[in-house]
Formats: sequence, structure tokens, C-alpha cells
Amino acid sequence: MSRTEVRRPASAQPREGWDHNTDYLRRILVDCWQADLTVVEREFTLVGVNPALDEFSEPAALMRKAAEEAAVEAGRVLAAR
Repeated sequence: MSRTEVRRPASAQPREGWDHNTDYLRRILVDCWQADLTVVEREFTLVGVNPALDEFSEPAALMRKAAEEAAVEAGRVLAAR
């Protein structure tokens, strides 16, 4: 099985490695179950929840839209197989 990942450039990942579950889940799903996995990540998921992040609502909305578009595209690729 092939493996596809959608990721941001390293320079755009100031908190790379903070989500400790991602690598664990990738290990289980890909290495153990040999699943075809696409990972779509985005920042600012707490904008609108944490008032301290309210000033980032515009970039957060753009990141959310880009992540949703990447997920839809990954689904199209998977469905076309």
C-alpha cells in the first residue's frame, strides 16, 4: 500500500513534535496495520475557544479552509483508486 501525507513546510511548523499522538497513531496505522494514511495538520485550532487567540481569527480561518481543501482532495485521491 502507498502512503500519502499532506504537510506544511518545516519552516511553517513552529510547534513540530508537540502533538505526541500523531507519531504514535502513524506508527500503528501505517506500520502495524499497513493502512494508507493521509495526515492533514493545521494550527490555531483553539481560535474562538481561547479568547487570547481571538486576534488570529483571520489566519486561523484561512488555515482551516486550506486543511479542509487538503482533506477533500485526499478523499478524492483515495476514492479514485
